[in-house]
Amino acid sequence: MLRIIGRIESCFREKFGTPRQGALVPESAARLRVSKEFFPEHSLRGLEEFSHVWLLFLFNLNTNKTPPCVVHPPRLRGKTIGVFATRSPHRPTPIGLTLARLVRVEGDVLHLAGVDLVNDTPVLDIKPYIASCDRPGRFRQGWVGRCPAPRLRVEFMKAALADLRRLVPAGRLRRVQAIIAGCLSHDPRNPRDRSQLRPRKELAFFVLHYDVHFRISRGRAVVHRVEAADEAARGRPPLSGSLL
Repeated sequence: MLRIIGRIESCFREKFGTPRQGALVPESAARLRVSKEFFPEHSLRGLEEFSHVWLLFLFNLNTNKTPPCVVHPPRLRGKTIGVFATRSPHRPTPIGLTLARLVRVEGDVLHLAGVDLVNDTPVLDIKPYIASCDRPGRFRQGWVGRCPAPRLRVEFMKAALADLRRLVPAGRLRRVQAIIAGCLSHDPRNPRDRSQLRPRKELAFFVLHYDVHFRISRGRAVVHRVEAADEAARGRPPLSGSLL
């Protein structure tokens, strides 16, 4: 029987814009509060000595009723490969695994960085990263080593920078800008979006408390405005305090 031990509070509020791997945006931030039924004062004892943790979680936002046998990873640029040779969220059993940096432990809360989880993701388990066991001396990366991930140059228009200075507290401005740039540099569009959307179509993603509006063209992602999100109208779980 699978039991949810807690839910992630993440800077990423929707699927679109959330990085495909946490290490791609090391500035990203999240919290995990372990439910009291699991006695966190005991079950988390000693975890603060580790730098990273594995998180097992549920892909709770998946809508596909029949998981595919083959998928289209963005870096394969339209080609297909077997689902078990990928980290696609569309799987027969929608369980994910990710490695996050453990910033600190405060009571029943894990403060995390370098995350790729959407806000309110259910977490099933926490395991410490142990380099001597988890990092093999020799390894192969298969198709991933042959197919570099897409990278975009990210630019902020003057109006977008002015928006950020107006909306974001000064002490957090640099990190918020780094999170936005990190998300966009790896092209959040899926292969269908890239092939079907017209060039320079305005897109937006929801991060922290902001809607980030951008356009992609000729290898560049240009942020042209940032707005305070209407969080109540989005129907997404709120954040309890600042993550940064």
